[in-house]
Amino acid sequence: MAYEYIWKHKEANFGKPLKKQVKGGTHITFEIVPTFKGKIIAFKRKSIPGHEEPPHAKEHPEGLLFFCHNLIRFAEPFDKFVNRVIKEQCGVSVKSYKVVDFESFYQDKDDQWALLGYVIVELNKLPKLGTYGNKIYKVIQFNSKNIPNNFAWWSKDDVKGFIKRFL
Repeated sequence: MAYEYIWKHKEANFGKPLKKQVKGGTHITFEIVPTFKGKIIAFKRKSIPGHEEPPHAKEHPEGLLFFCHNLIRFAEPFDKFVNRVIKEQCGVSVKSYKVVDFESFYQDKDDQWALLGYVIVELNKLPKLGTYGNKIYKVIQFNSKNIPNNFAWWSKDDVKGFIKRFL
């Protein structure tokens, strides 16, 4: 390294990725909200592929509603990341996308510092039912006037606030 930085205030500085989540670690992830022709798209499934089921999943054996979500890979270009996640989790391609927000917070549940971005994606076509990481039981289209219930990680008010701020 040409210059040696000395961090005095716990600034974020990371090494290479680890194979397993560690207590006190950090993860960089994005919530990707799909849209198609002016409607927001949510997927009824058991969980985000590769992630834990929500605590209240057992109360909803038919599944809950999810957007797309995943962690970016080490040195992965952002456009490749967004396209990869959309293809893997709902089987279609990205027409366009925009990053609309970014949060930094501590998660008690796993003693992790979470860096969470929010991305709105316009899909090239409406996803079909099928298995994309796990089974999609239903594809839901909605707008601010008909927000569905039973999102896994979002309250109805959270969805309403997101729409008001960004869509």
